Amino acid sequence: MLRLPSPPLLGLDISPDAVKLVELSQSRGKLRVEHADSETLPPGAVNDRDIQDAEAVRRALRTILERSRIRTKAVATALPANTAIVKVISLPGDLDEVAIEEQIRFESGQYIPYSIDAVNFDFAVLGPDAIRKGYNHILLVACKKEAVEDRAAVLEEAGLKPRIIDVKPFALWLLHEHLARVSPQERNIPGGAVVLVEMGSATTNIYVFQEGHPVYSREHNFGLSRLIEEIQRRYGLDINDAQRMERFGGLPPEYGRDVLSPFARSMAQELFRSLDFFQASMPDIPAGSVHLFGVGARIPQLAEQLRQLVNFPVYVPDPFVGMEMAPQISRRFMDADRSSLAVACGLALRRIPA
Repeated sequence: MLRLPSPPLLGLDISPDAVKLVELSQSRGKLRVEHADSETLPPGAVNDRDIQDAEAVRRALRTILERSRIRTKAVATALPANTAIVKVISLPGDLDEVAIEEQIRFESGQYIPYSIDAVNFDFAVLGPDAIRKGYNHILLVACKKEAVEDRAAVLEEAGLKPRIIDVKPFALWLLHEHLARVSPQERNIPGGAVVLVEMGSATTNIYVFQEGHPVYSREHNFGLSRLIEEIQRRYGLDINDAQRMERFGGLPPEYGRDVLSPFARSMAQELFRSLDFFQASMPDIPAGSVHLFGVGARIPQLAEQLRQLVNFPVYVPDPFVGMEMAPQISRRFMDADRSSLAVACGLALRRIPA
């Protein structure tokens, strides 16, 4: 049977530091990066939950679309984890999808702290409940309608067509599953949970999955901005120059010893404390492996410093491993920013059959 190609889809991550975009295609089983770009946002345009300056986000989107000459309009984007309610519930195994939705609506007060009419929700059957015979585990995800509508409106006003509104942990999990297929050397300790760390500019999010089920999510107030602030202070630079030189180079030779190494040690300690907090909160779920993503993951010493503190593997995956690059992709940009594009890449994978 002839399989028709999936329609083009842009993976779009709107984060506090930047708008990031990835478009993938597939031919003869090989993935290719057609577009990858990002545009920095002014401070305060996006916070850890909402878009505060819609016009700034629209300008950034239009800049990327015009610069990269992107014609694709369909978009998959993601809401921050703290805007969504994520629960694994148990329902009778003989229910079909229509009956599951009706049951969730009927029992919504048990799972969702808002009126069912005020939220959008979706669900997926995870498999049999090992404790309740004849029941299935159901993954339930819900968020307020206004959060979805506000984000969709910004995209539509920029000339885009939102097709998928995801939640960031699941975009990263989809990427992790893809990477596990193409990079099997990144193995997890049997029985241990997979810890996905997204280190951003101001915050770091920890998402934990066990056997594909989300079991933990927490935001911590530390990120790459501390390094940028120290570069500014140490070398008398404005924020734009500090960000550019941190990404692409040009700082004095002693930068690595005097600034970068202390920062990496400090961040590793912060991550260790965050992981320790997770394990104290959920002692029955041991960490099996940690996978670092986001702008902070490009700090070369960070993973090594963390490995010295924990007794499980720490990886810094390349989101684009094994993928071809279209001629228009900037190699300099990809070398500097590929880890920060992880969520956008996971979203772009929504169009690729597993």
